[in-house]
Amino acid sequence: MDAQLEATYEGPEAVQRRQLSVTMTNEAFLAQFRTWIHSMRQIAGTHPGTGACTLASAMEMWQWTLNYLQKTTDAAGNRLYQAQRQGVTFALADALCWLLASRCQILDVLELEARGGEDAVAAEGLAGTVQFLSDLCHTQAAQASGEVSRICTELVFGYHRHPAWDEEGCGHCFTSIELEELEATMPGITAFATDVVGADGSHPQKAGPCAGCAGASEFQRMHTKLAMCLSGSRLAKDRAADTLSKVMIPEALDYPA
Repeated sequence: MDAQLEATYEGPEAVQRRQLSVTMTNEAFLAQFRTWIHSMRQIAGTHPGTGACTLASAMEMWQWTLNYLQKTTDAAGNRLYQAQRQGVTFALADALCWLLASRCQILDVLELEARGGEDAVAAEGLAGTVQFLSDLCHTQAAQASGEVSRICTELVFGYHRHPAWDEEGCGHCFTSIELEELEATMPGITAFATDVVGADGSHPQKAGPCAGCAGASEFQRMHTKLAMCLSGSRLAKDRAADTLSKVMIPEALDYPA
């Protein structure tokens, strides 16, 4: 989030993304990242309203995606995660920035809660302030998780070629004749068949058979889990909006003419 300011002193954002894409594969950083995930889970246990649990799930998805991309190739057999492929490395670096910014926001609120009472100004109405800022954390964690989910999903599935209605693409499709035979021994199986090719070669009107998730079934599980982890985020946003509508601004004396 500070990239625009840092570009003035530390070089263009592209240079920063390049540095981050190299650093984030370092084993020392990945070990530290795992401890951050664990700490977010712990924070979620004591401060569930901060969205820390949602963020931890998104961090796990990002970590899985990084590992997957380093071992996987695209439809043409080219490595996905490599220095020259900035469409992959830079996108994953951007996703990491969403996560780290949200994590820092949560940690800042915890610091305020722990030490705010020591400051006379901050101590007044501290509980309400912490609740409001926690709701903002939850809202931001949900947005960050959504961005990470979108980026990771595109990277995991976007480099696979979509099946077509050809011999290779239809290799896993049922034929109408096969379904009729199976229905005799397994009643109801027809209801679970998504892509059926007729005896005359007819098929559903779409681009091709539904793509599979070979090698990425764990990602789908994490994706579903993250979606459910967004529970409560909109309630937090509504509470924050309601709080803002009740903020009273002290009346100030008019400026002298």
